[in-house]
Amino acid sequence: MPTFRTNVWDPTLILGQIFAMQSIFYLSECLLLFSYSFVSNYRPSIDHIFIAQTIRPITVVQLLSAVIAAYALSHIVQRAKQCLDFSTTLHVIHVIIVSIYTRTLPTSLTWWLLQIVSGIICTVLGEYLCMKKESMEIPLTVPYQRTESSEA
Repeated sequence: MPTFRTNVWDPTLILGQIFAMQSIFYLSECLLLFSYSFVSNYRPSIDHIFIAQTIRPITVVQLLSAVIAAYALSHIVQRAKQCLDFSTTLHVIHVIIVSIYTRTLPTSLTWWLLQIVSGIICTVLGEYLCMKKESMEIPLTVPYQRTESSEA
């Protein structure tokens, strides 16, 4: 008996979704930092994305990137149940990359709070957007379309 949205273990799909989410997160951070440099004297560098300190531009950029990642969750993952998993994975991978880049585990309490708040924003907003998308009505009938054969 066919069921609605069966769960199939597909590691390739999951890894692709993780890669897509990570790419969107870092791309949005880069674009936001680049955009911010036009309206201020701030000069971004790759170090700022992987820094283990909280400075105002990076804090704002990461929170906005979390919002963009939440929107991406609704299109890439499309399941409210999986938003927490993918958001947590996104931020854990970010912590690992920052630790590798800086060659030390971040010790700043404000940086960790930023990661937690960013993860919460990404998860909650992503779940909201996915639930909104999941609750849309499914059209059961196709609207009448006039064809050449119906005109005769």
